[in-house]
Amino acid sequence: MPHGTMDANQPLSLHTGELKVFLQSLRSDILKDVDNHIFKAIDRLIMDLELKQRKPQNGTTKEKPPTKKENPKELPPKEFEFRNSTLTNLWEVSHVRSVYNICLALFVLLYLNIITFYFINPQKLFQDLSVVSWTFGKFHIVTAYWFGINASILFILYPTLKYWATSRITTKRKGLYDTLFCLLFIIYQLSILIIPARIVVVFNLPPVSSFVVLAEQARLIMKTHAFVRENVARALRYKPHQDGDKEDSTPCPEIEKLIYFLFAPTLVYRDNYPRTSKIRWSYVSWNFLQVFCCIIGAYIPCTYFIVDTFNKTGIESMPLVKFIGTLATSIFAGGILMFLVFYGMFHCWLNAFAEMLRFGDRMFYDDWWNCTSFAKYYRSWNMVVYDWLYSYIYRDMYTLLGRSRVGAMLVVFLISAIIHEYILAICFKFVFPLLFILFSSFGVILVFITRRRTSPFWNVFLWIGMFQGWGLLTVFYSLEWYARINCPRTLDSWFDYVLPRSFTCNVITWPA
Repeated sequence: MPHGTMDANQPLSLHTGELKVFLQSLRSDILKDVDNHIFKAIDRLIMDLELKQRKPQNGTTKEKPPTKKENPKELPPKEFEFRNSTLTNLWEVSHVRSVYNICLALFVLLYLNIITFYFINPQKLFQDLSVVSWTFGKFHIVTAYWFGINASILFILYPTLKYWATSRITTKRKGLYDTLFCLLFIIYQLSILIIPARIVVVFNLPPVSSFVVLAEQARLIMKTHAFVRENVARALRYKPHQDGDKEDSTPCPEIEKLIYFLFAPTLVYRDNYPRTSKIRWSYVSWNFLQVFCCIIGAYIPCTYFIVDTFNKTGIESMPLVKFIGTLATSIFAGGILMFLVFYGMFHCWLNAFAEMLRFGDRMFYDDWWNCTSFAKYYRSWNMVVYDWLYSYIYRDMYTLLGRSRVGAMLVVFLISAIIHEYILAICFKFVFPLLFILFSSFGVILVFITRRRTSPFWNVFLWIGMFQGWGLLTVFYSLEWYARINCPRTLDSWFDYVLPRSFTCNVITWPA
């Protein structure tokens, strides 16, 4: 055979072999992808069938009989269903999972770098550990408070509610009886509002311990309000000797349902919730491990961007140029804290408790990172609190204000801003209403500016606003914190807690 023929056929045979290997690999990938989609579709179908066939005692809520049409002018109530968290579904996509793996790898390298730094400089390690131990100090008081407030709910609030609900049937003056119970409930709510704040101030709890007390206080106030609110309506419509199959066949639910609600990752009370069939303890352990890693990850920006940067505030004046550079750097520190708070709290912590309690509806947040309007972002960032505000504030204000959505929204924003500012003010033990201003004014304005915006530009604008907001909060609250440590007190009255000391102390050197 001529040499020219050999030269022509040899590369052709190599090309055919490579093509064969490529096609075999492609077939394997296609079959694997088809199998994954089929299995996921089957799982979703099984979950839907399980939701429809489950009985109320297994955790699903009863469907209302379609005999009475709902008023179209009334806002629909919160409905619970089997749903995964958004990130849980996204992790099943290989490309998104790779982003998670990249972030995990960066954190591992960052931790190794810090360990090496502390190994070389152990004195710095002892200094930073002393700061961390101080921020988590007096935790025995936090534990005692937690047991005390939960015991008051189980042994004071619940028996009072049950006694009122069961005895009002035989009472002739029901209006006076209901008013008395309402006053007792208001007194109870005021007590669990005032007592924790007094504990934080009297025992001078450090920041993290104070935040745990105040966050738990806010959570339980919303829980008790939801429980009483739902069951007061139940007691008012209760009629003796009614059909036992009805959901409200008793004027007050069993205490077991209250105990479950106190730990369930929701603030909206229902007698029954969608429940999964088993507990995956490996999933629980992995989520708690991620929470611990997020706490360690938050330690890094707090130490390097806050403590080391602002601990000389009031002692050494900061030039304006350096302050502007610090403000720019704090955007990254605030952004890191934002991601760690979201992922550690709203994804890992809530999913761990949902798995332990077999809680089926795990839509604790939505895809807020894709939002182009601030209104959708506020609804998507923390859907647990949003559901409570919608169910017990927004719907009521919508009715009281003549079905005004704007008026109801403004009331919700005001209440939310007050709660956030209250927690920070008691936690830090000074009033610096930056968060209140950003939330109640700029936040509302941005809702109207970005309303019905769908362009990708507005998603970029939203990210700029989030990063800038967290950066401003990080800088100015840090300045005020260290100014109150290093600068002498000039006022002996309560006005000292309201007047920012960073404004009166020589914190920033202005150019001549």
